[in-house]
Amino acid sequence: MNLPSLYSSFSQIDIFTLSISLILLFAAAPICRWLSHENGLNTRISVMRVLNSLIILAVVANVFIFKHESEYVSKIINTLIVLYFSVFITQIINFFVLLRFGKVSTYNNNKRISDTYSSRGLSLIISVVITLISLVICLRMMGLNSLLEAGGALGLTGLALAMTQAAWAPDIIAGLIILHSRLCEEGDVIQFNMDGERFTGSVFRTKLFHTELLDLANNHRLMVRNNKLRDYGIQNLSRFASARGLRECLFFNIGYEHSQEDVTAMILRGFETIDKMDNSRQEQYEPEIMVHDTGDYAVTWAIYYYIKDVKRVLAIKQIFRSYILKESMLSNISLATPDLVSNDVLLSHIPTHLDNKTVQL
Repeated sequence: MNLPSLYSSFSQIDIFTLSISLILLFAAAPICRWLSHENGLNTRISVMRVLNSLIILAVVANVFIFKHESEYVSKIINTLIVLYFSVFITQIINFFVLLRFGKVSTYNNNKRISDTYSSRGLSLIISVVITLISLVICLRMMGLNSLLEAGGALGLTGLALAMTQAAWAPDIIAGLIILHSRLCEEGDVIQFNMDGERFTGSVFRTKLFHTELLDLANNHRLMVRNNKLRDYGIQNLSRFASARGLRECLFFNIGYEHSQEDVTAMILRGFETIDKMDNSRQEQYEPEIMVHDTGDYAVTWAIYYYIKDVKRVLAIKQIFRSYILKESMLSNISLATPDLVSNDVLLSHIPTHLDNKTVQL
C-alpha cells in the first residue's frame, strides 16, 4: 500500500481528529504547566496524553481494522473526545478561578498562587457540574437515550460514590474547613504530636485530600490526611500572640552549689555573645531568666527569648544551647544534672531569696 492510497483511507474528519490529537499529545506538558501551577502536574499530563493516545488508536483502528463499518467504535471515539475536552475545559476554568479567587504567596523567594476556601469550593462545584454534563453526553452517545437507562447509569455512579464516601468525603470537607478557618496556611510553621512524637514543620500545600508538610528537623515531606490533621492539637508558631514575635524557651538543670547571681550572670554573658555572633533573636527584648523548678537534684532554669524567623526555630535553639554551654564551661558552672548521692549541698550555699519571679536585668 503506497502513501497516496494510505492517505485516501482516511476521511477528512479522521485527518482533522488525528491532527488535533497529535498536536495536543505533544503540547500536553506545556499546556498543563501553564494551567496547573505545579499542583498535580504529572497526573494531569498523564491523563491528557492517555486520552489523546486512545483517540489516535481508536481512529486508526476504525480505519484499518473496522473499515469505518463499526458504529460502536465511532461511539467510542466520540466518547473519548468528550472526556478529553471535559478534562481540558475543567483545567482551563479552574485556572482562571484560581487566578481570580486564589491567594498570591511567596515561598523560598518564589511567588505562587495558593488555593483559598472560595477557589477550592468553586473549583469543586465546576468539576462536579462538568463531570455530570459530560457523563450524560457520553451515555447518550453510547445509546442510552431513555430516561430510565440514563437514570440507571447515573444511579449506579451515585451508589458507587456513596459506598466509598468514607474514604474521600471527610478529607475534602476537612480541607475546605482548613482553608476557610485559616487553621494553617501555606508557609506557616506548626507543631503537633503525632504517634507520640513532637512534629515541627512548615505547611507546603493544602491539597484536595491531604496536606503536604515540610519536616524542619529531618528535611523531608510528610503527607497528612486533611481529616486527620484537624484532629491534632495544632500549634501555629507563625501566628504570634504579640508584636514581639515567637516566645521560645530553653531549660537547663544546674546544681544548688551555684548561686542565683552566678547563674544569671553566666546566662547574660552567653546571650551577649549570641547577639554579637548570631542575629537570630529580637535583641531589643532582654532574655527572661526564671527558676522553673526546684528538684531534689538541681534547679531547673528557664530562659525565655523572642524570635521572628520561625522556620529556624529548631536551629536557633541548637545554636543558643551551644553558646550557653561554652559560657558555662568558661564560668565553671556544670550543666550536667548532679546525682543525689554526690549532691552534697551546704545550707549556706542555698540562696534564701530564691523564687520564681523574673530576674530584673
